[in-house]
Amino acid sequence: MNPLTERFSACLWIKRLQAGNGSPFAYNKYEIFMVDDGRYSGGLFGNYNLHGDRSSTFPPKGSWYSYCITWSLASGTSRIYINGKLVNAATTPSGRTLQTGGTLILGNYLPNGYHKFGGELYNFNMFSKELTATEVANLSTIGLCTEIPEHLEEFRVIRWEDILKLSRSGTVTDFVDPRCAAAEELQRTHVKLELAVTEKSDLELSLNKTKTELTEVGGLFNSTQEELVGVQRDLEATQRELNETKVELEDTKLDLEDTKSELKNVSDSRCALVKGNLTKWDIFYTPDYYNKIFTRRLYQQLRESWDSLSSQLFGVTMTDKIIKLIKNLDDEQNCGEL
Repeated sequence: MNPLTERFSACLWIKRLQAGNGSPFAYNKYEIFMVDDGRYSGGLFGNYNLHGDRSSTFPPKGSWYSYCITWSLASGTSRIYINGKLVNAATTPSGRTLQTGGTLILGNYLPNGYHKFGGELYNFNMFSKELTATEVANLSTIGLCTEIPEHLEEFRVIRWEDILKLSRSGTVTDFVDPRCAAAEELQRTHVKLELAVTEKSDLELSLNKTKTELTEVGGLFNSTQEELVGVQRDLEATQRELNETKVELEDTKLDLEDTKSELKNVSDSRCALVKGNLTKWDIFYTPDYYNKIFTRRLYQQLRESWDSLSSQLFGVTMTDKIIKLIKNLDDEQNCGEL
């Protein structure tokens, strides 16, 4: 079903420049029509029943005024508004709906008819809704060059901007009212401003995001620096341990050299025992006495140790007994040629 069949509103701006009974618009000849003959003559469904008078309240020739006709099957009433004010109303036949398949004409009510309109028309729109008195008044108040309110856009089924794309016949000239040109420029500026505000908001969001990322990177960098400092401390501690180990190794090497020398002395002493050349001085050529300054006290100590050992050998020859003791320690050690 056509959205205009049971309800509609047709609104436009009109400026009459020539006298006569020209028709600013008509649909399907007399289905909807308007005649601007110095009063608001018009009708609906073929009934020429919406008339006004030529009172001083009707807009004079050469001035813009808003015109709206509204109707719905539910209300059964057609209404005409001039500059947002209701000027007439009429009852329509019960059950009568708007016929579809007709032709909408601007500037006449018949192709090549004699009701040619001499003047200017602007911003013609049809809505699939019976506009309220408040909505009609608002359309008039916002002015000639203002866009249709957003809440009415869903009901706008015939659009002025689409009409401008259609072909023309007769003497028709496109024009731009200076006020509308300024309004359009202002609207374009407003759109650019809104776009700039949106871009600024996006840039601010991007900047804040970048700042957050930089903060996170800074935190990661600081954390990495702390880890590097910790690794550096560990490396320094490891280096100190390595140096200490080197020193310990050097000390151990020296101890090994000393031990090797002592073992050689012991080995020489053992070989001396085996060869029978051991004396009481050789027996005590051990680390306990090695490199000690030979004093009377040390001599006395050596004598006492030798005498104590001698008393434990029960009269056995000292040299033979000690040789046996040392041989028992390592039967496999070879002293070379005896």
